[in-house]
Amino acid sequence: MGRKTVFAIFAPADRLESDDTVELPLSAETDPFAPPPTEYLGPVDEPTTASMPIIGAASAIVIDEAEADPGPGSNESLRLSPLRAKFALATLAVAAFATATNESSIVALSTAIAAGLSVPIASIGLVVTAFALAVVATATPLTLFTTKVSRKLMLPLTLGVWTIGVAFAASASTLVQLTGGRIVSAAAHALFWALVAPTATSMFAPHLRARTVTRVMVGSAVAGVVGTPLVTLLGNTISWQTPFWALAVLGVLLTAALAVTLPSKGRYPPGAKALHARGDIPSRHMFTKVLVVAFVATVGLSVSWTYFVPFLTRQVGLGVTVIPALFALGGVVGVVATLSVSPLLVRNVVNTVRVALASLIGAWGLLAIATPWSAVGAQVLLSAGWAALVAALLNWSMRHTPWRTDVGASALTVAMNSGSALGPILGAAIVATWGTRFLPLASLTLTVAALAVTATIDARMLKRLRVPRRLRLSVESRFALLERRQAWSRRTRALAHRPRGRAAAFSRGSAQARRTLRKRGTTRRK
Repeated sequence: MGRKTVFAIFAPADRLESDDTVELPLSAETDPFAPPPTEYLGPVDEPTTASMPIIGAASAIVIDEAEADPGPGSNESLRLSPLRAKFALATLAVAAFATATNESSIVALSTAIAAGLSVPIASIGLVVTAFALAVVATATPLTLFTTKVSRKLMLPLTLGVWTIGVAFAASASTLVQLTGGRIVSAAAHALFWALVAPTATSMFAPHLRARTVTRVMVGSAVAGVVGTPLVTLLGNTISWQTPFWALAVLGVLLTAALAVTLPSKGRYPPGAKALHARGDIPSRHMFTKVLVVAFVATVGLSVSWTYFVPFLTRQVGLGVTVIPALFALGGVVGVVATLSVSPLLVRNVVNTVRVALASLIGAWGLLAIATPWSAVGAQVLLSAGWAALVAALLNWSMRHTPWRTDVGASALTVAMNSGSALGPILGAAIVATWGTRFLPLASLTLTVAALAVTATIDARMLKRLRVPRRLRLSVESRFALLERRQAWSRRTRALAHRPRGRAAAFSRGSAQARRTLRKRGTTRRK
């Protein structure tokens, strides 16, 4: 049933002579669970996130800016034909394939590089460390420095620098030159992954942003299925420089293609604002735990994964011709695991992290057995566990980040790349002292430590995390709207008790209001 609402008239008493009572229409009772008007709602959509399904890769994409609707005139600012936009998106996907393949190439070619440069296998881990540290040191500063620079200029320039770094590494005759080339390509790699998602989504309508990011990430997925096995095959059959020269040639073509296809302007006109998503359960304490789990687990992975090929050839006894097929198997399993785990992250993100870590623990146990079939099983569990872990950690960090979700994702990337930098150093020390045999045991110990951190999360927080982000933010917005309505109701009810000169007309009519004013005036004169 509806109720009549008191309406206050702000007018002097001498102007209330006519019977002009104003009465509001019937209004329904306020329901906190009724959908509020859209202008009261914040950005309740889930941030668009994506991660590389490649073992050892720590690059991730987060699009958390719900772009303001620019209106019907926005089509004039989109100076890009649909065909050109699709071609530009395909170019970005191929660039993602090239950068992801280059990132994992050192691990795949570690034995061939060590033999070609006549250096110990342990020294290859230092090259991996240099790459990870370069990503950590340059990602955020370069991204902030290039914020106001045109992406049409910056992305081709970034790929040009990346190509120079890859070519410098391909022509290396010493370990120092190889490391220098990897550092240059790592800096460009970090900037590329910071720019690729905003550039891709700016060419299409906002409701297509998830599909657009997915198509870009297909390139990185293909890198695990095709790129890394092909690099391993070429490096072991021809020379370790051949894959790098092939990537350098591809980089030249991609640089030219991006310079031609990318638009000079984005979809939205100047002045269009964006709403930044934030964590729905912000907590510095919990966010720190997420970073600790990510760091320790990445250190555990990098200790053994950096020297995975030498372990397979020396301890397991596999031939170099089998390694590409094993990498291809891992790439396929990683893609399947990423797609399968996505529906579980909304309500069971912590349990997904625990299962992924348990999968990694099982993989290290199988790898320690050092038989061909246990190595195949370890590769399957490693690929599935790492793909699920990265996706789950990214989603988990989005729930607890006390800042914008893109800042939280950046902190997670820094933590994981820091682990990628420390792990090879620990692995090199183990290899130099005891050999590759003890690498899986070190990784198993560190992964168990990461799993122990997840056991410290209390049941109350787990219960809160089971509530989806969209539902939680929607209900909070509705209750905030209810509080604003109640505050307005309290303010308007107080008007009937204010001094003379302001009359309140009730449902019985203005005559009763005039009598009330006369009585108040007579009382005050007495």
